[in-house]
Amino acid sequence: GRVVVVSMIALFGTTQTSANAVANNLDSISIIIGQAMGLAMITVVGQAVGAGAAGQAKHYVKKMMGYSYLFMAVLNIAIILGAGRIAGLYQVSGETIALAEKVIIFHSVCAMLLWPTGFTLPNALRAAMDANFTMIVSIASMWTFRIGCSYLFIVYFHMGLMGIWAAMGVDWVFRSACFVWRTLSGKWLR
Repeated sequence: GRVVVVSMIALFGTTQTSANAVANNLDSISIIIGQAMGLAMITVVGQAVGAGAAGQAKHYVKKMMGYSYLFMAVLNIAIILGAGRIAGLYQVSGETIALAEKVIIFHSVCAMLLWPTGFTLPNALRAAMDANFTMIVSIASMWTFRIGCSYLFIVYFHMGLMGIWAAMGVDWVFRSACFVWRTLSGKWLR
């Protein structure tokens, strides 16, 4: 999926391709806390589920998701506040810096609001042996929303690079909705 999206970006001009490269350098930093918390969640929730302590598993999911949101908010607010200066560190045109700043801000807002439920929370489901659900949702969401909406936003709405990143946001909204629903339903513990 990522290869397909990158090949769409390759069709854009130099400004959009360069702005995407600048933004990509920061996107992994903005989600690093959620990734670390997701790894911890696999161990903690897996231990609770393995011990037959469903209540404890739910407790740790809530607690760790709270920490994910808190620390990702702090980190991403800092990135948002410095987005223009960070993009300005690269030797690119002013137009590229302006576009990269928009993409960085968009990604950081999505990372704060959607990444924990779209990517950290599924690790709790996987730890409870609910991996099939997370895999099906992730694959369907990637092909339908990340790739499908990228094509739609680029070709029909002429959104350029922001269309690619907007499609990513749509993908994250869908994933988050599915994983929150699954968690609240309690099916993940069965």
